[in-house]
Amino acid sequence: MKLLRIYAIGMMYAMWMLKNKLFYIYLTLFFPISILIPFYLITPEENRPYVAIGTIVLTLLSNSLVTACQDLAMDKLLKRIAVILTTPVTPIEYFLGQVLSNALQTFPAITTIVLTLYIVRLLNITNIPLFIAGLTLGWYLATSIGFIIAVTLRARDYQSIVIVSNVIAFILVFLVPIYYPPTHLPGPLRNVAIALPTLHIANLLGLASNVNYYIDLTTSIIYLAVLTSSLTFIVSKRIKFKDLY
Repeated sequence: MKLLRIYAIGMMYAMWMLKNKLFYIYLTLFFPISILIPFYLITPEENRPYVAIGTIVLTLLSNSLVTACQDLAMDKLLKRIAVILTTPVTPIEYFLGQVLSNALQTFPAITTIVLTLYIVRLLNITNIPLFIAGLTLGWYLATSIGFIIAVTLRARDYQSIVIVSNVIAFILVFLVPIYYPPTHLPGPLRNVAIALPTLHIANLLGLASNVNYYIDLTTSIIYLAVLTSSLTFIVSKRIKFKDLY
């Protein structure tokens, strides 16, 4: 594995931030804050910390899962072959380049949102290492899921991949008890929600910020470790270039 190839691929996709500054600002600031404000206004004061965690998870997914899908869809749309011709690029190098580009996009956005939430006193981080671990796992998992979704669809239609990725991101954020306590859901629905990764990411961030999602830390760590290992295995062993193009 060549780190230089990974870096080159990552920078190739990260360049869009420099070329589309206004859209990047919309995606990283306006979009999550436009969701935050109405949720803040309609949510009882004791539940507002959940809104803060939900905003962070939303920022993670919109900058990682959706972007990973869009990058791969754009490659298919434009029939980019430069990455293949840079011999011998492997699928795992291609994927790690995508992960790097998403990191360059996601973490400035997350830092801005976290600082904003801290300044307005919606977020009180008490365990910084756990908080960083939650962010890191969330970013990597969201990018992996987006990458696998785009490969699985194998759609030539850019719009189809973009729509599906946004719908899945919507489900993983707004139909999972992240913006509110899981106790608000009936028992059977809580059992469904606990099977989804975003709730466990929110749980790590919540435990680091005194926000209780009523899930044991060990449960979330084991769940996320198994899921991370499984997705990494799928990407490194099961995805071939013929699946990408």
